[in-house]
Amino acid sequence: MVNACDWEPIERFQSLAHYEQFLTSINEQVKEGRAKAVPLDPAKAWGNAWDEHWYQCIAANELWRLVAPDPPFRGVFKRLDNP
Repeated sequence: MVNACDWEPIERFQSLAHYEQFLTSINEQVKEGRAKAVPLDPAKAWGNAWDEHWYQCIAANELWRLVAPDPPFRGVFKRLDNP
């Protein structure tokens, strides 16, 4: 499912390069004003052991979680339900 920011869920990144390319894309959308970084909600975040960031797609008003890979975990990017 594609939204106004062209974001699709990623269950695991294929490589560190894939993650870095994706992160660059998200940061470009933030610079363009299509998305914004938002503070984590401690009650819903995975905890401080993870490199986790939340982003909001402005047009769709959707909140998404990005968690960096930490082998063997390969990272995720997914929409947050009921933010």
